[in-house]
Amino acid sequence: MRKTNVKKKVLSTLLLGSAILCTSCGPINNKPAAEDLNLALAGMHGSDGVSFEGASSLLLNGKPAPETALYYGGSVAEHNKVSLYTVLPDKGTPRTAARGEKVTLKSSPAGTPAYYSKLEKKNGEWTLLSEKGSAEGDNPLPALNPIRQLDELENLEKKVTEEAGTARGTRVLRIELSEAEAKRQLAAELQHQMDAIRPEGSMINLKVADKGLESLQLVWEQKNKELQQKLQQVSVKTVYYLKVDKKRNLPKSLTGSRKVSRPGVQTISGSTVEEIYLTQVNFYGYR
Repeated sequence: MRKTNVKKKVLSTLLLGSAILCTSCGPINNKPAAEDLNLALAGMHGSDGVSFEGASSLLLNGKPAPETALYYGGSVAEHNKVSLYTVLPDKGTPRTAARGEKVTLKSSPAGTPAYYSKLEKKNGEWTLLSEKGSAEGDNPLPALNPIRQLDELENLEKKVTEEAGTARGTRVLRIELSEAEAKRQLAAELQHQMDAIRPEGSMINLKVADKGLESLQLVWEQKNKELQQKLQQVSVKTVYYLKVDKKRNLPKSLTGSRKVSRPGVQTISGSTVEEIYLTQVNFYGYR
């Protein structure tokens, strides 16, 4: 099993952001940055497969939220099939995750659960394949599918520029979504999560069949309504950085930062409540 060192390579980049956040940007080569993005995405689509490893983390008012860091790895096969599994920092791939089982890892003091997901793109949509342990409602891996993230970049309303001062042989594209697009993207992701935990059946059938399920449905509808109200109040800023191999026009890494703030809501100290969701994934072993 391939050993990984995700903690050093990825989390430090996520939390400090010093590796790729440059101070200036603009059209450096002869091609517009948006064209470079399209070429890199076409290169990814044209490859038979690739492996990747990455991490995600959440900051609350600038501080890491407890137990929110997630480390994962995976691979792409046949252009449209993606496998993802959780890993422990410096521990490699848990055998339980590779088998598709959800367990509590004894080696993790926080009791971090292990997940495995396998997805396939059919008719333009990513679907979760039926495998043991992959259809859990709390499984975070499908949302971290890096190929889906790259697919989305192609059609989102955005501004693409090229960063200066990058490493030799690479270029870094800064991709900032419009405020409206960033908000739409967040709303769609949260609604998808809500739909995944919605009690099955219509209200009419629930009233006849089960009062307990009816109560769950009412709770879900109330929480969903509260979510929609909160989304109207938030400000969202989403920026991606795509590092590209100049020679092969293939993505080397994708880093994302989504800042969500509620201007009308403040902490005890008087500062605005702010959440920053960070992700980074590195690609290697193109086939």
